Amino acid sequence: MKPTDELLLVPRETGFQAWRARPGTTPVPEPEQRSRRGADWIALPARCLVSVPMHFHGVDAGRREAAAQLELEAAGFAAETAAPQDFELIALGNDSRDQATSAFLQVSPLPADVLDEARDARFAPSVAFQRLTPGELLLWREQGRYVLAVPHEAGGALHCQALAADRLDADAAAEIRCILAALDLAALLPDLTRVVLQVAEGEDEAVPADFAHGLDLPVSCRRETAPAPPTTPSRLVPAPVVRERQERAQRRMLTLGALAFVFVLVAALGAFAARVALREQSLSREEARLDALEPELAAIRDARSAWDDMRTAVNPEFYPVEALFQLVSLLPEEGIRLTRFEVREDGMVLDGEASSLGHGIEFRDKLVGAAAFQRWTWDFPQPTNLPDGRATFRAEAREPDPELALEDTAP
Repeated sequence: MKPTDELLLVPRETGFQAWRARPGTTPVPEPEQRSRRGADWIALPARCLVSVPMHFHGVDAGRREAAAQLELEAAGFAAETAAPQDFELIALGNDSRDQATSAFLQVSPLPADVLDEARDARFAPSVAFQRLTPGELLLWREQGRYVLAVPHEAGGALHCQALAADRLDADAAAEIRCILAALDLAALLPDLTRVVLQVAEGEDEAVPADFAHGLDLPVSCRRETAPAPPTTPSRLVPAPVVRERQERAQRRMLTLGALAFVFVLVAALGAFAARVALREQSLSREEARLDALEPELAAIRDARSAWDDMRTAVNPEFYPVEALFQLVSLLPEEGIRLTRFEVREDGMVLDGEASSLGHGIEFRDKLVGAAAFQRWTWDFPQPTNLPDGRATFRAEAREPDPELALEDTAP
């Protein structure tokens, strides 16, 4: 994959300046009219940081940060070391028994216009963008102030500090001497041979005499060079950027959750729609199969209807003559006289006289219990007794259930 350019925002004399670092080439200034959004690196100005050099003797590397944090808390920086992204420890040199470490703490915020461009940027102290030479104390200007950097013998930044003096004079020289004396008292002062003043293009390279006389080191000037991206990552991130990134991560998680819910819902609806479609296809196939069977079913229905029409004609038990024959066979030789025998479409009606009430009841029991008339549903009330001792009766028979008749007559 082809490496991409990196956009650097580095504090200079009048503010932050954008530089475009192309792979394998020296960074070049970015035109002022171009947008600075999407910066890859942002240099934290020295006035926003506090540099605290330390010296550890025989401290294991895994415990070095905890030891440094205890020293910083003892020095009054407990709040500045509460979160890991608020301070950075940089080990200098390779001697694990006698280890020099530089600590950088964030103590003031970045300008709002720079924070707006820090959405996905990486941060590092501004001294990390400078080229330090062992033995050379470097001075440059950031946002109207001079900044001092003391290099370690290995080339890293041992200490970096924004000077209180806004110009190079005897007071500025005295302040530098105090800083060097403090490093010497802590046994951290490296071997320095000179002071290098870095000046911008077009500025006077003359060194003020009172400033040069106030130092014990020779002072020389050098033109300002292009910044270089840091070679090692830094965990320093301003608190507003941390909050914005956390909020953005939460929004992203909520969005992903909503998208996942929508995906599951769409998948469920898709599965339901697929089932409905399969069901409709199955119903369509079944409907087509039934439509194909319709001619055969129509023939069966026609045959059944014809059989229903013919059932009384093909079953002798439904013949009126057969019913009359069976009825006559039940009559006794005397005592019962039929006065009416009527066969209807839905049943039979019998009227008659009995010589006595007992003959009428006996004939009713014989008629209802006869095997030939078991299929019929009889309504045969109690015979009516006449004044002269005779009795009259009426019996009505309803046609039996056609389904039962067809089942019994089937071969």
